[in-house]
Amino acid sequence: MAKIRMIAVRGDRRSDYYSAICGSRWHSMGYNVEKFDATTPATLGNELTFAERKFNGNPFTQIELAIWYSHFRLWETIKEPTYIIEHDTYPYKKLPEFDGHWGLFSLFPRNEQAWQGEKETISPGSGYYITRQSASILKEWALAKPIDENVDGHIHQTVKLNLKQTDAEFNDYHVKNASCFQIVNYQVGTSAEHNV
Repeated sequence: MAKIRMIAVRGDRRSDYYSAICGSRWHSMGYNVEKFDATTPATLGNELTFAERKFNGNPFTQIELAIWYSHFRLWETIKEPTYIIEHDTYPYKKLPEFDGHWGLFSLFPRNEQAWQGEKETISPGSGYYITRQSASILKEWALAKPIDENVDGHIHQTVKLNLKQTDAEFNDYHVKNASCFQIVNYQVGTSAEHNV
């Protein structure tokens, strides 16, 4: 079985809340999850170059930069096939087995308040499968030019281009293989502050 690594913010009230719920669920399903310390706005690096604004004209938030660095720094450690999840990734069935170097397996929030009946869509950064080779590609493409999108967009585009699938094929294939979703408790809040 490939490793499962969860990005979590050590000592953060919201991250601790979600990682406790999700970690317990992963454990009850027989999975061993290894936590990976997330980058915070206080521990950002200088390895990555960000455009002044994202492609949509909005500036990056400090949290968006920290999320980018969390995934990037985890990619640097990948030596074997690995399922990467975030602290709020909740499994509802067994993880899919992927052939090759790429796979996505988490959906946007499914609880009624957040979901509201929209078509299921993949949440790339919330759950993805990579190998040493695909981690290397994710890193190289992130370093190739100034970054102008959130890390979810980078993961989505990189996986799609390497699988050579159209938008419709890509989403339908991965929704069919999905086994997790991001949980949301609006009274607790989320740890991501996005400037969409």
